[in-house]
Amino acid sequence: MADKQKLLWESSGGIIPEGWSLVSLSSLLQNPKSMSVGVMYPGKHYDDGIPLIRVSDVKNGGVASKPDFCISADVDEEYKRTRLSGEELLITLVGNPGDCVIATQEMSGWNAARAIAVLRLEDPALRQWVRIVLLSGPSKHIIDSRLNTTVQKTLNLKDIRELPIPMPPASLRERLCSISKKFEEKSLINHQTNQTLEQMAQALFKSWFVDFDPVFDNLLASADFNLENLETSLPDELIQKAQRRLAALNSLHNATQCKASLIALAHELQAQLPTKEATQSAEQVSEKAAETPVKPNFSANPKILEQHASTHAHFPNEFEHNEQLGWIPKGWKQKYLSDLLEVKYGKDHKKLDDGKYPVYGSGGLMRYAESFLYEGESVLIPRKGTLSNIMHINGSFWTVDTMFYTIPKVPKVAKFMFYHLKALDFAAMNVGSAVPSMTTKVLNSLELLFPSVEVLYRFDRVIEDYFNKINFNKLNINQLESLRNTLLPKLISGELQIPDVATDDETVD
Repeated sequence: MADKQKLLWESSGGIIPEGWSLVSLSSLLQNPKSMSVGVMYPGKHYDDGIPLIRVSDVKNGGVASKPDFCISADVDEEYKRTRLSGEELLITLVGNPGDCVIATQEMSGWNAARAIAVLRLEDPALRQWVRIVLLSGPSKHIIDSRLNTTVQKTLNLKDIRELPIPMPPASLRERLCSISKKFEEKSLINHQTNQTLEQMAQALFKSWFVDFDPVFDNLLASADFNLENLETSLPDELIQKAQRRLAALNSLHNATQCKASLIALAHELQAQLPTKEATQSAEQVSEKAAETPVKPNFSANPKILEQHASTHAHFPNEFEHNEQLGWIPKGWKQKYLSDLLEVKYGKDHKKLDDGKYPVYGSGGLMRYAESFLYEGESVLIPRKGTLSNIMHINGSFWTVDTMFYTIPKVPKVAKFMFYHLKALDFAAMNVGSAVPSMTTKVLNSLELLFPSVEVLYRFDRVIEDYFNKINFNKLNINQLESLRNTLLPKLISGELQIPDVATDDETVD
């Protein structure tokens, strides 16, 4: 067996440095039954049930948050062999076979799905090292060669058991694990920061275009934040929303300053009203004018906060009723998706040579090719497969026939449409039978509320700041992963020695 393991490792490009040993993964388990697949028949979701980790929950070598899907206590009891204690190693069997997750104490009591193998090592402290080895080049080569691809790429438990694991002396292993952990910690911080930025962007879209918070703020400010001063003609629906918005404003730590600022802004804009009515309507505002925000007179109104001057000044303080959309901000329009985006089909990529341009399918990034199909800002919409995987791209790219790409018909509309489409329930619009599918007819007929040009441009500028920060963090993540993937294999193979490597912090900073 040892000779077989050695031949397998070396034939896959691995090297066994002097003083290291080579063992099979099965020899590190508590016992022969210490590796099992998870829940085969999870049943329906239970809100107060046991969290079930699925392959879709595994991202960037970890489980980003508590799983959405929960099983009943009875199902969990039936599959108690894979109930987590927080000391296991999880290995994905499909999707991205061989991806590893080190269970944490926060996961204690959770369970895992059928597509995940749960391993219990005799020494749980070895989990980090085993994960490093399984993510190395030689191990990935071995795993890829063993995958069952009859239906989809699948890794079998038998092949996991036979995987060779090179073992350095304990002190060296601990140092290598420490270096790897620092890479992962810094990457995790960047991932978490991006999740926060994405949540902030989605919250901004909802605030502006779903809840209409700035419009209610302006409406309340025009009534000096006294609900009794609101027009009696307002429908109960809007009055109730105004009451909820006022309660939210009153809960702010700077509520008094905030309301004083909005009242001052309302008075300033009211004073400017004749001039504004004499100008072109929002639909006729030129691109240059739209990029120039309204600038209230700060000298006359020193109470106006900059945040309100740069946002609320672009929003109306009234609502009007639309037959299809209900009560909407005054001056905003009903549009169809076809008014704003031209939906285009992707094309086959198989004849393209490898290159630098990303190729996207409904599941996400597929490869890099020599040519691009479109260059510029675009919203990608799945045609088949995972219909909810809406993407925003700004650059040169190619999409395959399972993914639509779009060409903006209106300046600065791509980011607005990206978040609008992400908020829709595409599963309910599925027109496929066996495979979830979407058509241009369904997309083009989608109705939506379109804001004024000033608001659209302001939203684009704010979201662009978020996107720039997210892209910068992604660049840092890629650089860290590239450095880790270059450095660790050389350390494992013995090509580099620890004294040749900088201190832990210098290595990853």
